[in-house]
Amino acid sequence: MRLLEGTWLPVGARVALDELPMDELRVARLVLQGREYRILDRRLVAIDCGEFRVDATVLPRALDLIGLEGPNAGRTLRAIFELEGDELVVCYDLQGGARPSSMTPVADQLLLKITYARAPARLAS
Repeated sequence: MRLLEGTWLPVGARVALDELPMDELRVARLVLQGREYRILDRRLVAIDCGEFRVDATVLPRALDLIGLEGPNAGRTLRAIFELEGDELVVCYDLQGGARPSSMTPVADQLLLKITYARAPARLAS
């Protein structure tokens, strides 16, 4: 899905029902390009890299992050996402379990939901 391509800046995050302060979030940028993803920290160093796959034929839309380098190497994070204009919301199970069925937390899943804004062209890297 080409609409996802670009550099995304986190503007909000929640773990389960709790808001996560942005200074506690390691992610400073999410870069989606071609079939590859990179997560950059505040020093703009890649801390996680791999491939991503999208299934936009299902609802909620599915996003798989296949880790090749970094802490998620060898793992596949199964997420869901919503894209509206220049806002992207990604939600996945922190315990690496099943794909979430909705953005709303449930008792047996520890969900991380990050809201991103598309970066202006001058900040894209």
